[in-house]
Amino acid sequence: METRVFSLSTMEALTALLLVAGLWRSGVSSRNCPDLIVDSCHCAAERSKELSRHTVRVKVVCEDADLLDTLEPALLPNTTVTLILSSNKISMVKNGSFFSLHALERLDLRSNLISTVEPGAFRGLAMLKRLDLSNNRIGCLSPEMFLDLGSLSKLNVSGNIFSTLPEGLFVHLNSLRILHFSTDYLFCDCQLEWLLLWARARSVRVGNETVCVYPTRLHGLAFRSLREHQLICEAPLELPLLQLIPSQRQLVFRGDRLPLQCTASYLDPSVTLTWSHERWPVRTQEEIGVYVEESIIHDCCLITSELILSNVDADVSGNWQCHVTSSRGNSSIGMEIVVLETSAVYCSAERVTSNKGDFRWPKTLAGFMAFLPCATPTYSSTSHEKRAWRRCDKLGQWAEEDYNQCPYSSKFTRVLHELTQIQVNTSNALVLARQLSSFTSNTAMFEDMMDVVFVTHLVERITRLVDRIRELGDYVSDIASNMMQVEEHILWMAQNEARACTRIVQCVERIADLIFNTHSQNISKVSPNIALEAFMVRPSSVMGLLCTVVQLSSLAPPVTDTGQSRPTGIVHAPGLLGDTLLNFRCHAANVTVSPTGQLSQQFLGRYTAA
Repeated sequence: METRVFSLSTMEALTALLLVAGLWRSGVSSRNCPDLIVDSCHCAAERSKELSRHTVRVKVVCEDADLLDTLEPALLPNTTVTLILSSNKISMVKNGSFFSLHALERLDLRSNLISTVEPGAFRGLAMLKRLDLSNNRIGCLSPEMFLDLGSLSKLNVSGNIFSTLPEGLFVHLNSLRILHFSTDYLFCDCQLEWLLLWARARSVRVGNETVCVYPTRLHGLAFRSLREHQLICEAPLELPLLQLIPSQRQLVFRGDRLPLQCTASYLDPSVTLTWSHERWPVRTQEEIGVYVEESIIHDCCLITSELILSNVDADVSGNWQCHVTSSRGNSSIGMEIVVLETSAVYCSAERVTSNKGDFRWPKTLAGFMAFLPCATPTYSSTSHEKRAWRRCDKLGQWAEEDYNQCPYSSKFTRVLHELTQIQVNTSNALVLARQLSSFTSNTAMFEDMMDVVFVTHLVERITRLVDRIRELGDYVSDIASNMMQVEEHILWMAQNEARACTRIVQCVERIADLIFNTHSQNISKVSPNIALEAFMVRPSSVMGLLCTVVQLSSLAPPVTDTGQSRPTGIVHAPGLLGDTLLNFRCHAANVTVSPTGQLSQQFLGRYTAA
């Protein structure tokens, strides 16, 4: 009895100690940041590397707090050394945004919506050593952005939208030692030669992940490994982006209004856009309803020009082109306009959304085909652009169509499709089975019937090798069990499309036959939704078969039968166990209801419960 009292007292003391510790931490946080009133932010004291214990170092974390702007410096203690503002909705860093935080050593602004960093944005941060601006929408960079950052040793501007860096950008960063500037548009040409020489002269290490995307001849090469002679500007001009909207043949009627928009990468100030019609230069002519708008530069990385045909006439028919001229070469992109009489037969414009993406088909003249680029583009330096097409028949009705060249819009579906392209053999079957078992365990990812169809193809190929690799049978059973958790309407569509559910269950049933080929006498496999028991039975020694289900743990509340049926081969078992498995066993039994005379086969081998 005394022991119990001692134990209880100890627990009470421990609880009191934890409560005091919690209150102390809360008090420390409140004491360090008394003016910080943002609920999603919190403060913590950092250990000082200095000998003096009186030095207070504060870390402020406001991650994923839905902030629309940086915090007012007055809200933070002037002893703040680390400020985390990542994963918010900040769109601009204004001049002097952190001016009074003189002790700040680390500033994290990654994964925001920042498109503008004003000159002097980090003014007053003379002690700042690490600055992370990655994964934003910064296109314009200037040396004035980095004023007062003489102590900065690590800078990350990767994942933004710029394609080049202006010369002298880091002139104020005398202590810089590590630099990351990888982007999806990085153009490695003569405009970046200065950076290569500067980094070597200053012993600045450029991150290995910073690789060239353009031009094609340097695609995928690490910037730090390049030589000066590789960074050249030569024809033909290769642009990260050159786009004309609309890009396909346009069918319009007299009097229609048709705007054309041309967008190109703004590699340097020499880039300009002009228009032509049947090779003749086009300028604003108000008397015939032709307007060429002034070019607009977006975020220092894109240039856009708009041409408006406000009153279409027969003279508008023909080829229209947008021309890009620059100091390093020229390029152009065009489209055709066909002016129709009101009596012309055509297919109406139509929007089609499928698992290959969203396609907006334009008006198309009867008897013609329309082409659109795939909605989910993939980078390829050698292959031609992947396209979808539709045919407009002579009656003005959309007829045949083909989206086969286009990849699936869902990354999950694309991964499964790529797996079906792999030849399955004894050397890779186990790895593939493990991978597929992991994929199917997260059934929330299954949003398309093709996901189920692709899994079915893979399960069938794996099942064919069960007689050689017995362990595959366990994975087939697990995968089939996982697939039973996919949403019912998706299973129905896959069943109607390719009998996917039936084929998966047939694979489970075939496990018994395939494993028996290895002279095994019995099989027992249990998954969360499937129990399989298979063994050899001689008709002469049995008058029946008795199968039992044994519960391994307490029953969860029974599942209510909604009365909804499921696809063939996929059946709900009432009274499912919560987070437990059933022990399913069958054995020979002498029961009069199943006479030997009814056993027409020499062996009975398959009994499956689901």
